[in-house]
Amino acid sequence: MSTIRTMLGKGLCGVLLACSLSARAADADRPRVIVVGGGLAGLVTAYELQERGIPSLVLEAGTAWGGRVATVEYGKGLRAEYGLHEIWDKNPLMDYVKKFSIPLSEPEQPYSSVYMDGKLFPYVQDTAAAFHASLFTPEERAGYDRWLKECEALYDETRAGALTPRLAELQKISFAKWVESFRLSPRVTEFIRLGLECEVAADWDGISAVYGIMQEDIFLHGTQQCRHARDGNGTIIDAFVKAIRGPKVLGALVTRVVRARGADGKTRVVVHYKENGVMRSAEAEKVVLAVPYHMLHAIQMEPSLTDEQWRAVDGLSAGTYTVVHFILDVAANKKLLVDGKIPFPVLTRGPLGVIYGFLEKPEPGQTEEAFTLLVHGDYSRSYLEPRDKIRGRLLAELDKIWPGFSSFARETHFYGHHPAATPGWPVGRSPLDELHASLRAENVGLYLAGDYLYSSHSDGAVRSGREAAVKVAAVLAKAPR
Repeated sequence: MSTIRTMLGKGLCGVLLACSLSARAADADRPRVIVVGGGLAGLVTAYELQERGIPSLVLEAGTAWGGRVATVEYGKGLRAEYGLHEIWDKNPLMDYVKKFSIPLSEPEQPYSSVYMDGKLFPYVQDTAAAFHASLFTPEERAGYDRWLKECEALYDETRAGALTPRLAELQKISFAKWVESFRLSPRVTEFIRLGLECEVAADWDGISAVYGIMQEDIFLHGTQQCRHARDGNGTIIDAFVKAIRGPKVLGALVTRVVRARGADGKTRVVVHYKENGVMRSAEAEKVVLAVPYHMLHAIQMEPSLTDEQWRAVDGLSAGTYTVVHFILDVAANKKLLVDGKIPFPVLTRGPLGVIYGFLEKPEPGQTEEAFTLLVHGDYSRSYLEPRDKIRGRLLAELDKIWPGFSSFARETHFYGHHPAATPGWPVGRSPLDELHASLRAENVGLYLAGDYLYSSHSDGAVRSGREAAVKVAAVLAKAPR
């Protein structure tokens, strides 16, 4: 009765107008795009769509946002990363860090300390030139500079986004083979190898020269500097999640994506996902799959990706890594600091991988600190062993560099990632080849996003998310509701 009286009081026209306005508001809020994956690529996609006035729904299979951007808190002010560590100057992620006003650490140089021939060469000098002087003879430095100059020229060719004749030839050989052609000294060769393998999380014999050259950008044309979020890189993810106003669902495992194109050319998408043991579905006009490349096979796509797209995905190689955190007594700093300076990170070729150590000195009164290893490549594949055995082996290796290190270790924490944690391009492939370009094309309302579209790192994730949003927005602008 009250509803009827309200209708009579307003008049039928008023009620119909109110209902129409309500329907329009609801329609405006209804997601036009479903973003599958709540890692960096997915969050950037959703944020950029929102900036263009396009509502989206974000579905994430895990229990937390951010994917491989993750910070763990150990209490007492201790935290450490088990995903993204550095944010380089030219990484487009830096645009969002500035936009969200996230406090950053002081800038750090790209070169790292190295452990070679059983000896630690700490980078605690004031300049990279002084560090290199401690490593190389003048002849070795000249050889390194010659290689670096050629690397810069080739990297500049890659920036066009396609294979030149010279790059096409280099794609046919490994990065190791290419470096070998310079006939550098064993020490310079090892130095280059240390800096490359930690970036690709794989052996340099197994990747194409073009892909390897593309990973050297931080050392080229004057080098880049890197930073990290002072309160943990996870705060960047928190800022994205807060900024995205549309619906976001954790624990939503997408199993099936069905698309169709109507006679008017518009696409309709139905995404099926399991949440709390219940199969649900959501509809939209477009879908962006922003999941790791190795998870694409776990989603039933109707229609499927093209044969060319599947060949591009299946032709990728896997980079592997595991993160290990030791909680140390801060008294260890007496052994670890060099002339009162932090020597980390330290690059090694062996079971320790990248010794990130700690990035900042402990605060006054602090009794413990988090010490990080990034174990990569074949050594991280051995992590199917019992953790206590691995822990013992790692501490024994650390004792070789800093005798007595193990006596300061109070706790150990392991963070294993999928064996295909990072994408790679084997000999014969690169992000620039035509086969890989197919992954950046629309497939009946479906778009892909993820680091693997361009690189192995967060810069590729951000770039792909931005570009997916731009492409989707351009299409939807021509097809209003």
